[in-house]
Amino acid sequence: MEFTEEEKKAVGSVLFVLSNADYKTYLTENEELVRCYNDIGIDVSSFKPFPKERLNLVYNTIKSMEMDKKRLFSLMMTRLSRADGHFGARERAFVSEILDLCEVPFVHK
Repeated sequence: MEFTEEEKKAVGSVLFVLSNADYKTYLTENEELVRCYNDIGIDVSSFKPFPKERLNLVYNTIKSMEMDKKRLFSLMMTRLSRADGHFGARERAFVSEILDLCEVPFVHK
């Protein structure tokens, strides 16, 4: 699936913030984040995600993505949230917020 540069920046930024949502970053989460970035064509070495305070800049981009891309993005959020073996309260709250704001379906498998 081909993501535009704008979509890559949006999705990559949300995934980055999600990986730090519980203020802990485990090796398994880092590995899953890199896997997600590779799946959508983000160059890990040069990617500069938006910080959480600026994520509102990407919501419309995600909201306007094709449904197949939204489903893949949702699956990535689920995989990343579960990468450390614990889908914590902060991660759940952040994922729920993104799903609602960006009209993304919840995909868990």
